[in-house]
Amino acid sequence: MHNFFKSSWLSAAILLLITSVGFAQTNISGKVTDQTSGETIAGVNILVKGRVIGTITDTKGTYSLTVNDAPPLTLIFSFIGFASKEVQVTETNNSNLDVQLEEQTILGQEIVVSASRVEESILQSPVTIEKVDLLSIQQTPAPEFYEALANIKGVQVSSGSLNFPSINTRGFATIANVRFVQLVDGMDVSAPLLNFPTGNIIGIGELDAESMELVPGAASALYGPNAFNGILIMKSKSPFEFQGLSAQVKGGITRSDAQDESNPFIHYGIRYAKAFNNKFAFKVNFSYLKAQDWLGNDYNTSRVLPESETDLSGTQNFDGLNLYGDETQISTGVPSIGIITRTGFKEEDILDNQDAKSLKGDIALHYRITDKVEAIYNYRYGGGSSIYQGAEKYALRDFTQQFHKLELRADNFFLRTYLNQTDAGDSYNLSALGAYMNEEYNPSLRADGSGWVPEYVLAMQGYFAALGVPGGNPNAARAFADRNRPAPGTPAYTALADKVQKQFFQGTPPGASFIDDSKVYMAEFNYNFMNQIDFAEIQVGGNYRQYDLFSNGTIFNEGPEDKDFQRIKINEYGVYTQISKTFAEALKLTGSLRYDKNENFEGQITPRLSAVYTFQRTHNIRGSYQTGFRNPDTQAQFIYFPSSGGTLLGSTEANASRYGVHNGGSWTQASYNAFRAGGGTLDPATGDPMNGDPALLVTANIPYVQPEKLTSFEIGYKGIFSQQVLLDVNYYYSMYTDFIGGDIVASKEIATHQGNTLRPGTLFSLYSNSPQDISSQGIGVGITYNLPRYYTLSANYNYATFDIKGEVPANFTSNFNTPENKFNVGLSNRKLLQNLGFSVNFRWQESFVWESSYGRWNVPEFGVFDAQFSYKIPSIKTMMKIGGTNLFGGDYRTNLGAPFVGQQYYISLTFDEFFK
Repeated sequence: MHNFFKSSWLSAAILLLITSVGFAQTNISGKVTDQTSGETIAGVNILVKGRVIGTITDTKGTYSLTVNDAPPLTLIFSFIGFASKEVQVTETNNSNLDVQLEEQTILGQEIVVSASRVEESILQSPVTIEKVDLLSIQQTPAPEFYEALANIKGVQVSSGSLNFPSINTRGFATIANVRFVQLVDGMDVSAPLLNFPTGNIIGIGELDAESMELVPGAASALYGPNAFNGILIMKSKSPFEFQGLSAQVKGGITRSDAQDESNPFIHYGIRYAKAFNNKFAFKVNFSYLKAQDWLGNDYNTSRVLPESETDLSGTQNFDGLNLYGDETQISTGVPSIGIITRTGFKEEDILDNQDAKSLKGDIALHYRITDKVEAIYNYRYGGGSSIYQGAEKYALRDFTQQFHKLELRADNFFLRTYLNQTDAGDSYNLSALGAYMNEEYNPSLRADGSGWVPEYVLAMQGYFAALGVPGGNPNAARAFADRNRPAPGTPAYTALADKVQKQFFQGTPPGASFIDDSKVYMAEFNYNFMNQIDFAEIQVGGNYRQYDLFSNGTIFNEGPEDKDFQRIKINEYGVYTQISKTFAEALKLTGSLRYDKNENFEGQITPRLSAVYTFQRTHNIRGSYQTGFRNPDTQAQFIYFPSSGGTLLGSTEANASRYGVHNGGSWTQASYNAFRAGGGTLDPATGDPMNGDPALLVTANIPYVQPEKLTSFEIGYKGIFSQQVLLDVNYYYSMYTDFIGGDIVASKEIATHQGNTLRPGTLFSLYSNSPQDISSQGIGVGITYNLPRYYTLSANYNYATFDIKGEVPANFTSNFNTPENKFNVGLSNRKLLQNLGFSVNFRWQESFVWESSYGRWNVPEFGVFDAQFSYKIPSIKTMMKIGGTNLFGGDYRTNLGAPFVGQQYYISLTFDEFFK
């Protein structure tokens, strides 16, 4: 990759050559005060419009700035909670340029960049966009600011772990949301192996978070393949604009009915930033969270019979929701007994610990090469422990993700290149751990014919009646076969779990751990011809990305049969352009066009057209035609991962052709099950049907997986009434073609994998494109009302649904996983008294069907009430915050297999040198 970085920075040098540098100087100084109280304000951001140069006011509210350019200039003064102000500078020396700022009372003043890659008013954005600004971050009624996203219109949050919320917009997502992109300071934080964001475990600490912008729906025209159902852009604080020392300590307890006890949690953070002569600045950040994770202990609900919530734990083929090792359906060959499963291990027993941890740190160096160009180096580190749920559940233990970024930016261009690298640490698969623990202490079937299954069968047939085991009793037979199973908490149990946990998945002997030493190399640029072209605003951009994957054969197919594993490299690139034109200062038309190419798939073109009409200054009607696409993620391309529902198989030709299960080489699972139920078997050498009725077998003609495409239409209105009420309404209709889902099939022929024979009838879980067109539509309504005496009332409602055209394949899952109706209501006042503020919020969602490769389940409706009070202590520049979540009590779950989420009660103290 040496040439990769070398070529990126050669382009940067070329950009610098076209950057003009002035030689005249303008000196400006003064002070900034509160227009109402007359008090000076420390930490006010002062930026030269059209430049990267700026400064802040010191602790006395004064500032001094030298600009290497002659007047006229425009200075922009901004501070949290105050309206930004532009001031014209017309003289070379301005020693008393004093400015007064007014508290922000007007709605809709936010500036956003994510919708069009240029700064624009949120009112005039061509697509629906939501912003969480710094004030909202500070006032979030939750212990983690990232959780503020749960209260935003159109956002669906799934909680797989206390520190791992999964964000989704406009449906079609699981915990592993590969249709959503999350950027942190321009870097895609999706793990190379997982291809989806890991919440804020790898992200920004609260002290360094400046804003979050969310664009629901397709954004591929500007952001590329995976910005398919939405994109979240998180921005950290500049060390030039936010200087000084800040620190935070937060602590409290978690409580849930599932655990029936209270557990402490802690959260520490520290940030320091310093600028020198408005030329060089640096910042360092560190934050740490530790808590006991929410517990998933539903041991009565079955994954095999998902339509029923009846206690099925007494059945002999029970596959429990939070039990592991009971997933494999075992045919006994005895008609009177039929299918059985091994006994599962409880989630709370099988986990090595139940800690949820997150450690984040970064360092950034900023250097202003000229008044127009800034260079940045950023190193970011994140890691921790959590629970991740895909086709199976995984205990993420001490996994890490690191970033190195180099960037050049100005007001009209940026060029960045970065490396994203992951390490799985001591992570492991819970289902594999349970299954191989069972096989370790007593194999299901030994070569000599003994083992757990024969013992169970003989006990059912009454052969151990003399030992007090009655025949025909499934529970008694299971207890007898389990008699040598170590009890949780005993040294024998701990030794068994530790041994299997440390062995690698697909290894010899097999275990539960896996390896992830994967990387992504990325380079991208954007250039806006704002100063070169007058008749329209035109910008161009592009990116190059290389996936560099390695799991040592534990997850991916990475080499030949001799296990000489090699790294998998996947290259892709994209280029785009956008043109915008405003007519009569009222109608803005924008068109975008992008081309992307992945080496494993055909190139894709994604256009976007939008129009925004502004009338009466604060009322805006918008409409857009958007397209999007996503390439199958890296797992959908190259995974080989045995699971309880069938071996997950990446379904590109390069990966799957060796197994012969695509394009007519397999049978549907339903027909194969019917064939087996009728006594049918397959010849282990040829795959020819024996016994039973071969006519029951139905060929599954599944092509190799291809990119998924989307076309979406959206109309909306955003406007302000009487400078007090902000109304935002949108309707969208989206159509998906080649929708990527999954199909489970049974192989027709013999195959091999890493030297192991795969007999005919082996189940494979394939990635497939639906032949049916799928559509979704929804409505979003948001209202913000500024009441007297600084009260703010906010509310939003969201409706979402989907439809599949034609006959749906029996095993196809759409994974829409979104309630049809949900709403949020919030009330806040940051100046209830002089230094006292509060914020409360209630959100509700109705019951909906959750479906994924993990199973299918009706998620019950739930409502959550959160609240916080904040108190400023100016004498020590500290904010105290006391709050709680889910205060009405009662656990809830967001998806099948999820833990029970209870309550959190917390108190925090946040110190800021400039008391922002």
